[in-house]
Amino acid sequence: MTEARRIRAHAYRDDDGWWTIKIPELTSPGPNGRTIVATGAATTYRGIDKAAHDLAAAWLDDDSAVAVDVEVDVPDEIAKLWRDGKEAEETSRAAQARAVVLRRSAVRALRARGYPAEAAAAAFGVSRQRIGQLEKSEPTEKAAS
Repeated sequence: MTEARRIRAHAYRDDDGWWTIKIPELTSPGPNGRTIVATGAATTYRGIDKAAHDLAAAWLDDDSAVAVDVEVDVPDEIAKLWRDGKEAEETSRAAQARAVVLRRSAVRALRARGYPAEAAAAAFGVSRQRIGQLEKSEPTEKAAS
């Protein structure tokens, strides 16, 4: 049994609510010399996979020899919002890790000067238990950078 040919399809939602499916690697020459790209449609998001498979199978004239991976495309400005949000989240995580290292250093420095845990807790506005956690926990290499 031969392994199915893997093909990547792109799908995007049209203004009328339908989904357009394109398979860039499946093309044929058009009558005017332009390239025709395999293009199909689905009425719902859930119908995309089947429609993409059916499109590829019809184009290749072989239903069993194709496996289609569909990538959903979104408008550039919306994709940029997602990337910016992801970047902000990564920046926030790095800042959070640095904050833990700094707070741990502050607690250890204060305790090294003889401040009891209760006094450190009062000074920093946290519980005595939190002071204990910060004092005992070890910084990770990732958080320290």
